[in-house]
Amino acid sequence: MTYTATITQKGQITIPVNIRNALGLGTSSKLIFSIEEEKIVAHPVKGDLLSLYGSLKTRGKKPTDSKKIRKIVIKKIGENAASEGL
Repeated sequence: MTYTATITQKGQITIPVNIRNALGLGTSSKLIFSIEEEKIVAHPVKGDLLSLYGSLKTRGKKPTDSKKIRKIVIKKIGENAASEGL
């Protein structure tokens, strides 16, 4: 199967419906693009981490702030390095 798509002034293309259907792509689907032997290759992203955001309930607790998590991890890495004499 080959299809033609036109690149717009903004660098966008419309993926032909037959390709979208064959790959199960819909609105907000994500693709990974790569260049292989001077060809553009697109792979659908299945189950990326960001798509899971909010899917777990926190049971009334507020989510831990990412900056706080980063500080804890850095502290633990430092403690482990110090205990190993690095």
